[in-house]
Order: sequence, then C-alpha cells, then structure tokens
Amino acid sequence: MLTYVILVFLATSFAYLLAASLMHPEDVLYPPAAPKPVPEATAQAYMNARNINPDVPLFQRYANWLGGLVRGDFGVTTGTNKEMRPVLTVLSERIPISLRLVVLGTVIGTVVGVVVGMVTAVRRRSIGDRSATLLSFVLVSLPTPVVILVVQQINQAIQNRTGYGLPAINPVNPLLHGWDAFVYESKALVMPTIVLAVLAAASYSRYMKVTTLDVLGSDYLRTARAKGLTRGKAMNRHGLRMALIPMGQYFAFAIGAAFTGSLFVELMFNWQGVGRYVISAISMADINGTAAVVLYTGVLTLLSATLADFLQGLLDPRIR
Repeated sequence: MLTYVILVFLATSFAYLLAASLMHPEDVLYPPAAPKPVPEATAQAYMNARNINPDVPLFQRYANWLGGLVRGDFGVTTGTNKEMRPVLTVLSERIPISLRLVVLGTVIGTVVGVVVGMVTAVRRRSIGDRSATLLSFVLVSLPTPVVILVVQQINQAIQNRTGYGLPAINPVNPLLHGWDAFVYESKALVMPTIVLAVLAAASYSRYMKVTTLDVLGSDYLRTARAKGLTRGKAMNRHGLRMALIPMGQYFAFAIGAAFTGSLFVELMFNWQGVGRYVISAISMADINGTAAVVLYTGVLTLLSATLADFLQGLLDPRIR
C-alpha cells in the first residue's frame, strides 16, 4: 500500500509539473489577439488567484499546489471559467457518472470474458471456439469509436423498425423527474455499458483462454481426467481457480484501460463524466484539473491493484 501511495504521488506530481511547464492558461484566459486587452494588474490578480502566474517560479507554484493537496484542496479551475470552481467540487459531480460506466462495464465484461474464455479453451477447435476467437479479434482490433457507432446504428435500426429504442445521447433529461427520470437514465446507461462490456469481454476472453489452456495441460488435471472426470468437470473442480489466479493482476490494468475507453464513450454519448472533463481541461489548459484527473486514475489503479492482490490470495493458498 505504501508503494502504491508513493507511485500515485509521483505520478500526480509529474503530471502537475509537466502541465504547468507546457500549458499556457494565460493565453486561454487572455488571448494576445483580444480586441480589448485586460489591464496587467487585473491579469496578474486572476493568475495569482489560480496559482498559474508564469512569472512565479515553477517550483513555488508546485509547492503551493502541494500544500493545498495535503489539505484536500486540488485548487480551482484554470480554464476560461471565471467562476474559479474548486476542482474537487467538479470531480465530485463527475466521478459518480464515470464510475457507473467503468465499474458496471468492467464487471459485466469480466464475467462474460472469463466464461467465454474458459468454455472456448475446454472446447478447443470447435465451431463455437473459432467463432468466439474471430469475434474477439475483430472487437480488439476495432477502435472504440467504431464500436460505439456500430452499437448506435443497431439501436437506430431497431428504433426505425419497431418505434422503440434507447436514448442515443445525453443520459439526463431535465424535463423528467422522479421515477421517469430514473427510468430514462437507466435506459441511457445501456448502450455505453454494452460498448465497454463488449470491449472488456473480448480482451478478457483471449487472456482467459490462454491461462485455461495452460491449466488443461497440467499434470494434476490429467490425473483428474484419468480418474474418470470429463474435461469440463475436471476444469470446474480443479482447474478454474488456478486459471483465475493470473487474471487478478490483469484486472488491475484493465481498470485503466476501461477508463481510457470511457473517454470516447463519454464524448460520443454526451456523458458529463471525468473522461469528458479531462478532454476539456487539456483543451482549456486547466492545470489543476489535469493533475486532479491523473490523481483520480492513479487512485483507481491503486484500489484495483489492491483488490487484485486480495483476489490472488483468496484463490491461491500458496500466496496466503
């Protein structure tokens, strides 16, 4: 845990220093070609309040940011937003939206991928195995936006034929309240979750098939089959746990991949989550927001890696 915390701190610090060095929020706040130049004193006051004044040494700005971070203060937005909204407030509004997608899509994709990978390994070279392998290769090779467009087109075709379909964009309808709003948001969650789950399942199924094939060739499984168990029963009783052990560490990295995939999902489905926020933060040279998103993804990876360690200990008595 201490190692994870140090890694997250180093990654976030590096992200802040890099953003503060390369981004120029003063050009976004006060473009040089502005028709009415802002008085120098006003510009300096705005930039000092946001801790983005380029006239202040970089490491002094980093020390100010770090002092606030220790107190739980991520600073304020440094883009074109003159409200100076606290970054922590913005993230607290957007994180639940993103977590709905990432967690739900990853869990469904993991379960489906593990089951498909194990079944195709046990029934190797069958029609089902070849079909699942081909489909997974196609899905893995396709860019995320292409998969999103395919899902949206299928939904549109169903809607044109039957008159019923899922909301294509915008998970929140301000005209609805109470139960109707909940039903609408639940429907809007379906297509983004399908995209993330399908992509995760394609990747997990390939990895699970490889680990299952390794287990199927082990001595203890051959002994179990020699005692009269079928390949499926031997796998369920003795091999499944061993095949799942390597999946624990892969799960930790899959969380980061799911977050990366959710960037496109949030953009193309108009979800106001962390993924959409980081795109706007980078485009508006929001230094504090960019560093805060790196911290968020680092904490996500930390928690998933810790969960992976517990899962490995649960599955493998040798680790305990």
